[in-house]
Amino acid sequence: MFDRIMERGRYDEVEAASIIRQVLLSVNILHENGIAHRDLKPENFMFVSDDEKANLKLIDFGLSRKFTDDKNERLKM
Repeated sequence: MFDRIMERGRYDEVEAASIIRQVLLSVNILHENGIAHRDLKPENFMFVSDDEKANLKLIDFGLSRKFTDDKNERLKM
């Protein structure tokens, strides 16, 4: 995603909203499954193709951790 942002320079509001929606949906799916990514940045999202309407995939789970709903319990390593 970072490279595409740099190439394009700017997105209109509709395009930006679509990308942010995909980012938030990705994070929501992780959180529903008890996973914190902990390194969200444009470089960790990839478009599945060169198509302008391609979907995003979240990558690089090296810093991610599992968590529980118990706020008193620390993140599991």
